[in-house]
Parts: sequence; C-alpha cells; structure tokens
Amino acid sequence: MKAFTVSVRKLTDEDLLREACATTFMGESHAALISLYKAEHSPVRTQIFWVSLKNIPLYISTHLIRHHVGSVPFQLTCRDDRNGGNPGLIQKIDAINEKLAMLLSMLNQSSYAAQEETIHNIIEELNWLKDNADRYTPVNLSLCVNAQSLLDMSKLRLCTGCAARETVTVFRAIKQEIAKVDPDLASMMVRKCVYRNGLCGEPRCCGFNHTHEFETELKDYTSHFSEKQKGIFHQSKVIS
Repeated sequence: MKAFTVSVRKLTDEDLLREACATTFMGESHAALISLYKAEHSPVRTQIFWVSLKNIPLYISTHLIRHHVGSVPFQLTCRDDRNGGNPGLIQKIDAINEKLAMLLSMLNQSSYAAQEETIHNIIEELNWLKDNADRYTPVNLSLCVNAQSLLDMSKLRLCTGCAARETVTVFRAIKQEIAKVDPDLASMMVRKCVYRNGLCGEPRCCGFNHTHEFETELKDYTSHFSEKQKGIFHQSKVIS
C-alpha cells in the first residue's frame, strides 16, 4: 500500500454535548465526554469530526463508506472527465499494447539493446497499472462523522480477524489522530471482542481474544470504567 495521510479536526465541543443533555431535563448538565462515550447515549452524536484521508486505495475507502449511519462521505471521483482518480488509465493500456506490437516487429530487425530498453519501459508502465488500477486506485476521502459512528466503525475496522489488514492500518491511523483532538473518544475506540469483554460476533473467532495482546487492550479499556460500572460491589451492599 502506498503512503497515505490522515488528519482530523473536531468541529464541535463539550459545551454542545452538555447543552444537548440539559435539553432533556430541567437543570444544568455537568456531563463529561468520557462519561457519555462510555454510556453511548444520544448526546455523543453532537461531537462531530472532519476526518480527511489522502491517497488511500479505493477498496479501503469503500470499507469506510459502508458505515453510513452518522457519517457523510466525500470521495474523490474516478471519472475521466472530472480530473478524478486513475486519470488516463485507458490511454496507458492502449500505449502499452502499441509498444508490445512494436516490440514484436523489432525482435528480428533491431539490436538487443533497443529491445531491452523497450521491455524496461513496458515493465515500468505495467507496475504503474498494478498500483493504480481497479481496487488499488488511490483516492481521497473525507468523512463528516459523529462520535457514535466512530465508535461503531472501530468495532469492525480494528478487528484483525475479519477486517482487511490495510484497512486496520488506516483505521489505527485515524484513531491516533482522534486521540490528538479527543483522547476520551480514542480511549473508547476498540475492536469488537474488547468491547464485548472477549466475545466474538463473527461466525468463526480468530483467537485474538486468547492472546496476551488482547488482555493488554482489555485491561486498558476497562481501566476507564468504575467498579460500579464493572458490577463490582462490596458484599455488605449487595441486596439479597
């Protein structure tokens, strides 16, 4: 996968989240971002982000666009008449076909050096096609996305068992950029088996939930929750 870039801007703030909370009851809200992110209550949708990805493969962009609830995508077109991704692809293929035809006619008529140069040029153009054709077409993608949508994306796009390896790489980079503008949200962006405390929702579990890395991620995730949230009570307070 070619080099890509990720940037994130946060468009709303904690005051808007509290205003949304206060609208639902008579009083003033003092809710913290981390508290609402843990609960995933509706006011988290007031937290809006602009996620900008440059030079990612088309198939990874497709994976992210599928998360359409709470996320509005803006993707680079691939139309030839709109200066989009893969400009001149058909012309490149036509040019290669012409060179191959020329090479065939040269085989018994020219020196080996001339043939070698032509073959080298064709190899370079074929490598260009490999990096730019079809699913690997480099595109730009921007998402106007709320916090709940990012939480939901994380459960699937950080999964090393089912998500494409390159998609995991891109989404980890998104999470790293989120951490710069909203560390509370980033701390809640985890893969599904961590979110479900070890349960896998896929038809066949990859086994990550039995690894040391899983235990480390789970410990870090649950460290943000109180004993009450974990269901840990003093025995004397348990009502029989």
